[in-house]
Amino acid sequence: MRGLLWALLVLALTGVLGLSLILGKPTSAVDWRPLRAVAFESDDWGLQGFIPAAGAWEGLDRASMGCGSFPEVYWSSTLEDSTMVADLCRLMNRFQGREGLPPVFQPNYVMSGLGLIALVDGKKSWHRFDLPDLDPRYSRPGLWQAVADGIESGVWWPELHATWHYDPLKRREAALQAGVPAAATDRGIMLFPGSERARELGNWRELEELTIELDHSLAVFQGLFGRSPISVIAPDYHWNRKHEEMWNSRGLKVIQAKKEQKNLAWGRGLRGRLAKIADRSVGRLLHPGRVYLERNCRFEPVQNQDPGAVVTACLEETRLAWDRAQPAIVETHRVNFAHVHPAVVSIGLKCLASYLEELTRPAELMPTFLTDWEISQLQNRGTSWSVRGGRIVVRNGTRSARLITIPAEDLNLARERAGLGPVPNKPHLLALKAGETRILAPKYFDFARY
Repeated sequence: MRGLLWALLVLALTGVLGLSLILGKPTSAVDWRPLRAVAFESDDWGLQGFIPAAGAWEGLDRASMGCGSFPEVYWSSTLEDSTMVADLCRLMNRFQGREGLPPVFQPNYVMSGLGLIALVDGKKSWHRFDLPDLDPRYSRPGLWQAVADGIESGVWWPELHATWHYDPLKRREAALQAGVPAAATDRGIMLFPGSERARELGNWRELEELTIELDHSLAVFQGLFGRSPISVIAPDYHWNRKHEEMWNSRGLKVIQAKKEQKNLAWGRGLRGRLAKIADRSVGRLLHPGRVYLERNCRFEPVQNQDPGAVVTACLEETRLAWDRAQPAIVETHRVNFAHVHPAVVSIGLKCLASYLEELTRPAELMPTFLTDWEISQLQNRGTSWSVRGGRIVVRNGTRSARLITIPAEDLNLARERAGLGPVPNKPHLLALKAGETRILAPKYFDFARY
């Protein structure tokens, strides 16, 4: 009897799942095949960890920390510096897509960090460092100028990743345990006992507290980058439906890597997989304005013994995405381009250059390089606009002429980056033919047009 009931339950779940897949299947206002879109999503930028500098682990038994299992390369992962950002931006600017625009790198930022700081009286106290402020042990002279230069050149497009990338309470409770954890904390090492499971969006954390943290992070992001984020990726891929509602209430309408989502409430095995698929499908059905962008190309060369094979596989995945009429969304983490060992950074940059060289080589098959923001607009309404440095890129991906409204705040953002004065607080209307892309310099939006 129990077997029969289980079979009936699976059958019912399968029926519901099939219906949700049909009704909740994502649709797009454009045909992605001729666009050959490519976007880069990269996590962990701004994270003040794992270690501040080479030699941080010297004399410490990291295995005794009980902080989790990470790929070997991550144990020497570090906060990026000005040279790393500048080199990556310089590489992106070497290439161009079908519109004559360079690739856009989307770093997903962690906005805050905790550091234990010695006070004048010899005592120690936890201190919060909101970007651009950094723990002194993570001092990076010139970093934010390099970031500003990358944004101004149009190849650096920040989005949101996390506030801390860990539960700050669990860090404070565990990091000062006697012995290695306390010594590691004194050295600025981010890891602590249980850190792998101390997830920022853990189910034990109150939504009210998380909302307060999100609002703070959004203010920090606005102050640092001059605009609000549009896209978000959960730290450690752990989140639930309430977190999505929280993000959406704050204007974060694009959610990255939905297929990689983890939620302990779903359970494991077949039940967990069915619950995950149903949640994703029902989410699309109930929230048509919400955009889930799936990472379908994995680019993590420094975690592989054969980095060249990663490049080859990523190229194949990119073309497979195009064949399926999808934008190719490349997942790559900061560790590929920011590391205490220069040889690791060199591998990451060399592999990215190889990927872009192969991708842009046949002129007739050149890709269109996009951001999450542009993909979401094209998917929802078939048109898009975006401020790329001091230029505004406007697209019509439909098969008919369209009138596109560019908000005044975006006009003024482009003009500000170009060192020009603001225009009157009015949107700008632009008519585009079917399939047309226009790249507008700030001087296009002068006072005579209003």
